[in-house]
Amino acid sequence: MSAFGNGGGPLDRVRQELDRWLDTARTTGERALDAVGLTSETRPATPAVDVLETETDLHVFADLPGVAVDGVDLALQGQVLLIKAHRSAPAVMTEATKPVLRERHALLFERSVTLTAAIDPESVRAVVRDGLLHITLRKRPEIQARPIPVQRGGEYPPVDPSPTPPIS
Repeated sequence: MSAFGNGGGPLDRVRQELDRWLDTARTTGERALDAVGLTSETRPATPAVDVLETETDLHVFADLPGVAVDGVDLALQGQVLLIKAHRSAPAVMTEATKPVLRERHALLFERSVTLTAAIDPESVRAVVRDGLLHITLRKRPEIQARPIPVQRGGEYPPVDPSPTPPIS
């Protein structure tokens, strides 16, 4: 009996899974490649991003493996942070270089992140280290939480009993 027979063995399950992937690739195009972690060299990859919020700041972390600091471009449009980055081919890659195995290609990354607070554009700072981009965005002072003092007192202030006029 063949390993690819109707017995439902492990190789048959692998063949069925590959057929399913190929069918998905035919129907959804490059989105299927993204789903399994493959991207084309001409289409930008979408880096994984975390956004963390503190009382005063937003912190955005983006995975940009192999990207040098001069390969990163950032822009702030209103409350949308635009991240573009380019990973270049290794410096030893010239016309005279013969690749023996090549899985790491030059790659373009693009991502837009909608921010949850108004940002002071003059305070944005970004650092690339070990393939991780860390962007610190200071919230505008009017957005930051402020403590409200509570006093101990005698009586509550009187409440105006008159009804509020209807909104027209």
